Amino acid sequence: MTPLNDRGIALKSAKYYRILRDLSEPRYSELNKVRVNDGKNAPYEGYVIESQFDKGRWIYMISITETPPSQGSWDNWVLEEWLTLTK
Repeated sequence: MTPLNDRGIALKSAKYYRILRDLSEPRYSELNKVRVNDGKNAPYEGYVIESQFDKGRWIYMISITETPPSQGSWDNWVLEEWLTLTK
Protein backbone atom coordinates (compact mmCIF):
# COMPACT_ATOMS: atom_id res chain seq x y z
CA MET A 1 0.00 0.00 0.00
CA THR A 2 1.37 3.42 -0.95
CA PRO A 3 1.33 5.99 1.89
CA LEU A 4 -0.60 9.22 1.43
CA ASN A 5 0.39 12.66 2.64
CA ASP A 6 -2.08 15.00 4.37
CA ARG A 7 -3.35 16.22 0.99
CA GLY A 8 -4.12 12.70 -0.19
CA ILE A 9 -1.20 12.54 -2.64
CA ALA A 10 0.29 9.07 -3.01
CA LEU A 11 3.98 8.90 -2.20
CA LYS A 12 6.06 6.14 -3.75
CA SER A 13 9.08 6.60 -1.51
CA ALA A 14 9.17 6.30 2.27
CA LYS A 15 12.04 8.81 2.28
CA TYR A 16 9.82 11.54 0.81
CA TYR A 17 6.93 10.56 3.04
CA ARG A 18 9.15 11.02 6.12
CA ILE A 19 10.37 14.44 4.90
CA LEU A 20 6.82 15.67 4.25
CA ARG A 21 5.61 14.30 7.59
CA ASP A 22 8.44 16.09 9.43
CA LEU A 23 7.64 19.37 7.67
CA SER A 24 3.95 19.09 8.49
CA GLU A 25 4.52 19.21 12.25
CA PRO A 26 6.62 21.66 14.27
CA ARG A 27 9.55 20.18 16.21
CA TYR A 28 8.70 22.16 19.37
CA SER A 29 5.24 22.23 20.94
CA GLU A 30 3.58 25.07 22.79
CA LEU A 31 4.96 25.51 26.32
CA ASN A 32 8.20 23.64 25.53
CA LYS A 33 11.07 25.34 27.37
CA VAL A 34 13.80 26.17 24.86
CA ARG A 35 17.21 27.82 24.71
CA VAL A 36 17.57 30.38 21.93
CA ASN A 37 21.00 30.86 20.38
CA ASP A 38 21.19 32.93 17.21
CA GLY A 39 24.99 32.94 17.19
CA LYS A 40 25.14 36.73 17.56
CA ASN A 41 23.77 37.36 21.06
CA ALA A 42 24.15 35.56 24.37
CA PRO A 43 21.82 32.52 24.56
CA TYR A 44 18.65 32.91 26.61
CA GLU A 45 15.71 30.73 27.62
CA GLY A 46 12.00 31.01 27.08
CA TYR A 47 8.84 29.10 26.26
CA VAL A 48 7.28 28.38 22.86
CA ILE A 49 3.90 30.10 22.74
CA GLU A 50 3.15 29.74 19.03
CA SER A 51 4.56 28.12 15.89
CA GLN A 52 4.04 28.96 12.24
CA PHE A 53 5.20 27.44 8.95
CA ASP A 54 6.62 30.34 6.93
CA LYS A 55 8.58 30.30 3.66
CA GLY A 56 9.32 26.58 3.83
CA ARG A 57 10.41 26.40 7.48
CA TRP A 58 9.05 26.53 11.01
CA ILE A 59 9.38 29.68 13.10
CA TYR A 60 8.43 30.05 16.75
CA MET A 61 7.20 32.86 18.97
CA ILE A 62 9.04 32.73 22.27
CA SER A 63 7.92 34.05 25.65
CA ILE A 64 11.12 35.18 27.31
CA THR A 65 11.93 34.43 30.93
CA GLU A 66 14.76 36.99 30.96
CA THR A 67 15.33 40.25 29.13
CA PRO A 68 17.10 39.50 25.83
CA PRO A 69 20.15 41.45 24.69
CA SER A 70 19.04 44.84 23.42
CA GLN A 71 21.03 45.39 20.26
CA GLY A 72 18.65 47.15 17.91
CA SER A 73 15.06 46.05 17.64
CA TRP A 74 14.23 42.50 18.65
CA ASP A 75 11.44 40.32 17.34
CA ASN A 76 10.51 37.22 19.30
CA TRP A 77 9.79 35.09 16.20
CA VAL A 78 12.83 32.84 15.92
CA LEU A 79 14.02 30.16 13.50
CA GLU A 80 13.82 26.48 14.44
CA GLU A 81 17.57 26.01 13.97
CA TRP A 82 18.22 28.54 16.76
CA LEU A 83 16.35 26.44 19.34
CA THR A 84 17.29 23.55 21.59
CA LEU A 85 14.96 21.90 24.07
CA THR A 86 15.81 22.39 27.75
CA LYS A 87 14.53 20.64 30.83
